[in-house]
Amino acid sequence: MFKIINEKFGNIDSVTLINQQHGIELQIINGFGAVINKYIVNNSPFSFICGYQNYDELINQHPFFSRSAKLFPFPNRLNLGRYSFDSQNHQLPANFPWSDHAVHGLLYNQPFSITNSVANDQSASVTLEYQTSSLHPGFPFAFNLEITFTIYTTGKLSCSTTVSNCGDYAFPFGDAWHPYFSLSNDLEQCELTMSPCAEVVHENDLPNGDKRAFERSSLSEDLINQSLNHCFEFEATATNQLTLTRSDSSAAIHYQQDASYPFVQLYTPTSEQSIAIEPMTCPADAFNNQIGLLTLNPNQSQTFTWQCQATYQPK
Repeated sequence: MFKIINEKFGNIDSVTLINQQHGIELQIINGFGAVINKYIVNNSPFSFICGYQNYDELINQHPFFSRSAKLFPFPNRLNLGRYSFDSQNHQLPANFPWSDHAVHGLLYNQPFSITNSVANDQSASVTLEYQTSSLHPGFPFAFNLEITFTIYTTGKLSCSTTVSNCGDYAFPFGDAWHPYFSLSNDLEQCELTMSPCAEVVHENDLPNGDKRAFERSSLSEDLINQSLNHCFEFEATATNQLTLTRSDSSAAIHYQQDASYPFVQLYTPTSEQSIAIEPMTCPADAFNNQIGLLTLNPNQSQTFTWQCQATYQPK
């Protein structure tokens, strides 16, 4: 039987979905960006998602990591924080000390409320909500964002995000998630494969409008070199998969995003043995380059889904 426990992460609200019989634990820091902070299956001695160890690490040491946070209304970067929509110019701040751009949207550190939770023998789910009439002067639009996380006895984790326009004016947006995955070993001992796609060519960390075919199904060499910081676009109507597997086959992540997320950003930080696999509705700077940019009219809603299956079999 699953249990849902409302807790505190320091002084921030969090919630844990746990099933001791199946060795499953999913911790979400709903009070800070709806961050997925821990993802354990079959009593794995590690979390498949790299999280924060404590409140100090989250708030003081690494406040700009945005690990496993919701990225909205744009992922990645917005060039110098500037954009124009419906003949109006808007300015968002350069919110991270290492960039001149606006980075990771506006919700990565915002509190979400829990509006529903359900637990039974087979699964547990929580629904989180963020609602505002105007989040920032540079994004002065009314919206509601609802996220439902569901974890199953198999270890499968699914996420559904619904964005609703609650105001009188249309607004531009993109939606994304920012997870860092780990199999608790060096990346050079892992294999990464993904569905056919095209690479979105970047210059100075922003798309330049070009794409090129990417015909390698395996990116394991890039894992060894920890050289990934690339955006890829999948076929528009396809359900796309990425698989990260340990060389001894004891652990794996089978990750899947449906056609609602046609882009993915892959990034390997040099500071640790993890990989960010980020589902995105659009690449960086979509408010300006229009690539994948979505628009939501008043009283409209749109839903986006991804899921991942973690497996662990001790050797």
